[in-house]
Amino acid sequence: MTDNQNEVVDEAKTSYNCRYLSAYDDDVEDVLNKPTVGYSRFTAWMECNEKYDLARTLTYIEFPKKFVWKQDERHWDLHKRGFSIGRVHHVPPAFNEAYYLRILLNKVSDPMCFEDIRTVDDEVCATYRDACYKRDLLDDDNEYIEAIEEASHTASGYYLQSLFATMLITYSLFRPDDVWKKTWPYLIDGILYKQQNEQKNPDLVLLEAQLKNLALLEIQNFLLRNNYTLRYFSTMPFPDEDSIVASTNRFMNEELAYDTQFMTDEFQRLLISLTAEQRDVYNEMMKANDPKKGVFSLCTVMEGRGKLFIWKTLSVSIGSKAKIVLNVASSGISLLLERGRTAHSRFLIPINLTEDSTCSITRNPDICNIMSKTDLIIWDKAPMIHKHDFEALDRTLKDVLKSGNRNTYEHPFMGKVIVFGGHFRQILPVVQNGSHSDIVNASLSSSHIWSKCKVLRLTKNMRLMVGCQASD
Repeated sequence: MTDNQNEVVDEAKTSYNCRYLSAYDDDVEDVLNKPTVGYSRFTAWMECNEKYDLARTLTYIEFPKKFVWKQDERHWDLHKRGFSIGRVHHVPPAFNEAYYLRILLNKVSDPMCFEDIRTVDDEVCATYRDACYKRDLLDDDNEYIEAIEEASHTASGYYLQSLFATMLITYSLFRPDDVWKKTWPYLIDGILYKQQNEQKNPDLVLLEAQLKNLALLEIQNFLLRNNYTLRYFSTMPFPDEDSIVASTNRFMNEELAYDTQFMTDEFQRLLISLTAEQRDVYNEMMKANDPKKGVFSLCTVMEGRGKLFIWKTLSVSIGSKAKIVLNVASSGISLLLERGRTAHSRFLIPINLTEDSTCSITRNPDICNIMSKTDLIIWDKAPMIHKHDFEALDRTLKDVLKSGNRNTYEHPFMGKVIVFGGHFRQILPVVQNGSHSDIVNASLSSSHIWSKCKVLRLTKNMRLMVGCQASD
């Protein structure tokens, strides 16, 4: 046996030590510093449209028939002989704007910038999709709208929601937001009944916006189970979390359970019945309700001056806009407004208060949500309650409704508009074994809140005026 036969060959080592020849590579910095490094076939095509009249007669897919791409120089040159067949890479509908851009590249022949591609009849469209629709390059989705309408005669709302979600997943809809706008009355079917059962409240009423949000939430849940989300469809509305929380909030639903059309008609009837003095007070209160101002008022009146009439007008005015008004009173015997409650019951004010006390609404997220959405609070018989009650509510709202806006924080009650009613000639706060000065010191006028109040007075006795008219 020879020495060669005894030699052991290490194939792995031989493979590691192998060498190969390849094309010469330029230095990376030199490549990145080339003036043409940012040029692509697409941008060079638009530049070519500025130079050649022939180029402006060709779409992007037709361009290779007359021009050839010079890779080294990164620009298009006219063909000297022959031609090529152009092709635009496939783009699925899931890519949204890129998909619509691809459609336009097969139709637009003379763009010199990206805006020119979106321009139709001298109007620059906001998106490539809008440009496609304006050029009638997309279907109108009528067949899918009709399919949902037809299914609504026999199918449940849950089935319709899953059907709509399936259309989204398969990218069958060119304008899903348009289909949503035309079919949402069918898609919300069963939402109210489901909420009534879950909350054990057969008299529950939900606003249109809440029903839409809950339907969108059902569609979103279906998409999430299939690894999709409504976020993938930029034109589709997304469920508003605050509205969803509100719709499942029993206390919120109680405050919004009214007919807005009836409230609007009632407001018009009451407004024309206000006297000149009452209208002035009403206008001042509505100005205070401007969220940009963040102020609140105090209405001091004697009995029979028409304060209840003004407050009812205020309530229906705010309620007709589907906003929340809380009507409270210092004692149960003065609950004259609709849905009125005592202040202690509504705001969970403790019975035994100190200078540092707070309300217990912080322990109830549903009531906290109501307070954040409330636009106006009407508090009757305010002078007869201890100033610590108002200060406790002020302190609590600043804790619950925390805001990054320091200006809002400096306003009492975090800028919530509160209309206090009553008169200091009536019963003042009861201070056990207190002197006259103790009682005065316990009243609202002695609180730091008083300096931010705007006093509005009613002077005309409406009962006497009615009596004079009757005698006439």
